[in-house]
Amino acid sequence: HSYHAIMNVSTSKKYEQTAYPPFEAYCVLTSVFGLCLSLFPNSLGTIDSVATLEVISSPLFEDSMSKYTLAYIRWSIALICVLTTTHRMMGRGNNLVVPYLKDSKLKRVPINLDGMRCQVMFTQWCWNVQTITFALNGYIAYVAAQAEENGAKVQTLCPLHACSPSIEQNILRLAIIFFEISAPCSLLVSCVTKYALWPQAMKGENGSKALRRPVALLQHNANILFSLSELCLLGRLPVRLVDCPLAPIFGAVYLLFSWSIIHSLHPSGDPQFVYFFFDTTLSKKWTIGTMLVLLSVLLLSYLAVTFVDDVLLFFDGGLIGNFVFLIVFASLFCRFRD
Repeated sequence: HSYHAIMNVSTSKKYEQTAYPPFEAYCVLTSVFGLCLSLFPNSLGTIDSVATLEVISSPLFEDSMSKYTLAYIRWSIALICVLTTTHRMMGRGNNLVVPYLKDSKLKRVPINLDGMRCQVMFTQWCWNVQTITFALNGYIAYVAAQAEENGAKVQTLCPLHACSPSIEQNILRLAIIFFEISAPCSLLVSCVTKYALWPQAMKGENGSKALRRPVALLQHNANILFSLSELCLLGRLPVRLVDCPLAPIFGAVYLLFSWSIIHSLHPSGDPQFVYFFFDTTLSKKWTIGTMLVLLSVLLLSYLAVTFVDDVLLFFDGGLIGNFVFLIVFASLFCRFRD
């Protein structure tokens, strides 16, 4: 109810056009979600082997970077993310006209994304997770650096020694899990933007104008650069193959969320989506097929990030080699102009 109030949409209106997903789509999504959840205990059973202070706080190139430097760089990235989100939420006139396909039954109307409304985008969800990732891992590196400077072991990760050992271990687990979600999701966002959203946007009335705004360019490109920087240049955070269910789980949750706000995006209550490929009015096959493709691409993005992590460990190209690899790999997914 509160969300509908924020979106300024009546919840009692009878809609002329509805776009609720078919029952089969819910069944398929529930099956995928359930399968991923069933595999998740295997991940939790082994995550403590990498969810350690040593792994999270150690720079990749210890001769060139201290733990303090690692912490400050991670915090700087988190600050950029916070400032970007704040700027986007405080901005006005952020209207999105979704370039639906020609067979769509939905109207092309402006969707206001001012303030809290910007949080409906998958890009923003990924950006928020990335913010938490770098802030939390920066904090852990800073605590480890302080302990190392004082010549003592880390006594606690919590201020005022307020946490029990089990809570502290959960903090370390979350630090790994957040990164394992943010890295593949950032790759997916950049990939979908470059190869799907941008070409389709150019067919609309306003072209790629919305995607060429500074904040959009930052969130669609800097996200993958930040994740690759962590993998290639900064720390030793792992991306484990056993944790691959994390990415589809995150994607499935967002799909359910996007379906729940179909009639909340426009004041008229007419159904709308923020991404043209989410359009459920095209056909049942399109809805289920698109859903499976997106979840598969998200899984492939996770596998790609895992591959990058393994390649860097195997070849050990050094600082310059890793930097070149970062630029080449990122160029496959970043886009800044038509």
